[in-house]
Amino acid sequence: MSGLLLSPPCGLARRLPPPATRAVARRARLGDLLTPEQCVAAVGPLDRPIAGLAADARQVVAGSVYFDVAPAGDLRSGLDEAVSRGAIAIVGPGRPRVALGRGLTVIQVPDPLRALAGVARRFFRHPDAALQLHAVGGDHGKSTTAHLLRGLLGAPTELGLLSSIHHDLGSRILPATIPGPLEFYGLLAQMRDAACTGAVIELPLFTAEAGWMSDVGWASRLELQAAAESGASNSAPSRILRVRWASGDFLAPVPDDLRAVGAQLELAIRAALERGVSPATITARLGQVAPVPGRGELVAGPGGFDIWVDAADRPERLAYFLRVVRRLTPGRVALVMGCPGECDPAPRPLLTRAGEQGAELVVLTAADSRGEPLEAILRDMLQGAASPGAIRCVSDRRAAVAAALAWARPGDAVVIAGRGAEAFQRIERVAVPCDDRQLVRDWVRGRSGR
Repeated sequence: MSGLLLSPPCGLARRLPPPATRAVARRARLGDLLTPEQCVAAVGPLDRPIAGLAADARQVVAGSVYFDVAPAGDLRSGLDEAVSRGAIAIVGPGRPRVALGRGLTVIQVPDPLRALAGVARRFFRHPDAALQLHAVGGDHGKSTTAHLLRGLLGAPTELGLLSSIHHDLGSRILPATIPGPLEFYGLLAQMRDAACTGAVIELPLFTAEAGWMSDVGWASRLELQAAAESGASNSAPSRILRVRWASGDFLAPVPDDLRAVGAQLELAIRAALERGVSPATITARLGQVAPVPGRGELVAGPGGFDIWVDAADRPERLAYFLRVVRRLTPGRVALVMGCPGECDPAPRPLLTRAGEQGAELVVLTAADSRGEPLEAILRDMLQGAASPGAIRCVSDRRAAVAAALAWARPGDAVVIAGRGAEAFQRIERVAVPCDDRQLVRDWVRGRSGR
């Protein structure tokens, strides 16, 4: 788990909104941040000003409070490094010898992670109380639903977003992370200081189950069920989506570039209606909702065929998305995909089998092979093929995308799966720029001679 100080690290700047506003907490004292019920015992003064908080020893600066959130006996505990970097207080499950006798304050708590959440919340002046927070958790589709719901609840300048695609803080956009409690409240503070009125938060399963999340002041929570998607994939494609809710049926127009995420769009519309957004407002906002990056994203091409980029990287997710595309496509379907290296090889043949069943052309290629030989990954994937000779293996991802696009005719569809909106490909532990959407645009430019 990483740390967060008074000045959070720089991120990716927006193009249009105003410059980033840093979340700066008030000058706090240790005794003001820890409540008596959080402490089992304390040695040393509590009435001392602090410069910041950290749950990663590498983020400690002089005057920081270090929270030892690693389990007892875990080698990842960074007590020695935290002390050497100038921590003035240690909060953890025990009384570490390394801190005693050095003038540090040592505080023993039963649950360091939950104590960190409470301290961070007070350190950043209760940012969750200043924002209307809407959580999206559950099964597959959280990222897409969270992005769509945010677009239906309000303007991007009004609502922040924390998702596995990126974090939008109102004044700037950061790469996606899985925030611990310290990062979570720090990000919310930046949204508040950027004049956001609320935020939509995607909850990864293990984060949602963490005890500290129960103290967050949620305005609403939406839990997704896998059954909702599987049922929606069997319905015929339509430009009009019928959404059933408490006040009756609502007929919502489906924008062209959101056709492949109809199931998640239906959930987001129903959630927005239940949260007080009027049907007329939803209809107006649907025309302004941006496509979800790398999640059923339609990339423009000049050939009269659809090009879809999706993050489907599991057999069941790939099979689902191919069913969706099949119902949207009058012609044939081509699929470009790969499997990451240095991970469980069991899904590899299953992915190929799902691709073979859902597409007329399957092109296997590289996808974050890391330190594992690409030949071994492709060999594992081919084991799932019923007709290995009909499958193309093209090592270079750019060339694989170009082969599928050159194969397509008007009325067909090309699906580029597995990486979504990722901007880098990791090959032999080197991050190489590689965005599937940009590969398509480069091919289109090359074909047009521009």
